[in-house]
Amino acid sequence: MPKRNLRIVKRVRNVPVRGICEFCNAEFSGDPNMGNAQSAIQEQFNAHRCKRVETSESAAGVGTKASKE
Repeated sequence: MPKRNLRIVKRVRNVPVRGICEFCNAEFSGDPNMGNAQSAIQEQFNAHRCKRVETSESAAGVGTKASKE
């Protein structure tokens, strides 16, 4: 299982306000006016549990054999 990483995707006045988990695409946000936006985002990321989203190919059954020949 690949290691999950937090990526900051939006900043306001050079303060991180939105981040995502690169493994499951969960989003985390913080309020730049509170002064602890970065730590709030990091805490949310640390507390979450990844739920891997299936790719469209595997969800559609592409590459699997439906019946035996």
